[in-house]
Amino acid sequence: MTTPARAPRLVRPVLAFAIACGMLAALLPPASARPARATAGPSCTVHRLHVRIADPGPADQTLWGQLCYPGAARPSKVQLLVHGSTYDHLYWDFPAGNGLYSYLRAAVGAGYATFNVDRIGNGASSHPPSSQLDLVAGAVAMHDVVTALRSGALDGHAFTRVAWVGHSYGSFTGMYEMSRYRDVDAAVLTGALHGINPDGGTTIYPAVQDPKFADSGLDSGYVTTKPGIRDFFYYPATTDPQVLATDEETKDVAPLAASPPLPAPMDFTVPVLLVSGMRDKGQCVNVTLYDCTDPASVKASESQYYRPETHLTVRMVPETGHSLALATTAPVTDAIMLGWLQQNLN
Repeated sequence: MTTPARAPRLVRPVLAFAIACGMLAALLPPASARPARATAGPSCTVHRLHVRIADPGPADQTLWGQLCYPGAARPSKVQLLVHGSTYDHLYWDFPAGNGLYSYLRAAVGAGYATFNVDRIGNGASSHPPSSQLDLVAGAVAMHDVVTALRSGALDGHAFTRVAWVGHSYGSFTGMYEMSRYRDVDAAVLTGALHGINPDGGTTIYPAVQDPKFADSGLDSGYVTTKPGIRDFFYYPATTDPQVLATDEETKDVAPLAASPPLPAPMDFTVPVLLVSGMRDKGQCVNVTLYDCTDPASVKASESQYYRPETHLTVRMVPETGHSLALATTAPVTDAIMLGWLQQNLN
């Protein structure tokens, strides 16, 4: 096992993998632990925030986000949904499967508000030069988002509790943001383990070489996945062919910018839930730091990156790859996340 003193040198290859990827040990929580679902459907509005990517710096970037409530209710708790690399906000509310692959709908149905964003450099948000968009820049922008949620700047409703819910690169961005600003109350970090499959292969190339982005005007530091390799994020037994095809059609880009190492241990103490797929081809296969079929092994390894005061929980979802929200096991993952938040977002 890598010692805490060596942890900073591990982070850079992990983040490189998160960019390149787009980047039941735990059974369903008992019925008594599951949040009661609200009867109303989502009521959503789109917002565009002016945010910074440097602190100090001007708020000269525009971040797109969709704020959803459970019908007319205005809960005090909000989940900030932060997608991974080569995805956008659709990762959390996927346009296939009639809602099966929508964590957003599951969260709103459980009575939470959600704010589902396109990170700077993705989707309908600003696309500054890729060299400006390392993880620190992403953390600064997301801190401005958290501030807006707490102040009521979006629609006049101020949230008293904010949970960071990230996937892959969105999880690593959360690690930076929470270490720097310590402004959220709990974190669910999916697809964010520190092991790297050394045989993961090359999955990315400049986005402008892809037919989808050929006329985008993006600089060569924006990358995307090569055609036909999105199955790297899945495990065959739990892959819906329609979802895989839609994933290719809706894929996004990622800015390939170097980032400084995270502090070791990371400088926050809020409760953290790590959720990953046991069959993650990038963070489990051929990885020797831990055994993904043994959550205790994963927790022992990952604990070195967190302060001792952090209440760290690890759940591994069987028969599931990197993109947990898009596997047929998504309802299992959703229940794990929502059950944990019910107990820890206080």
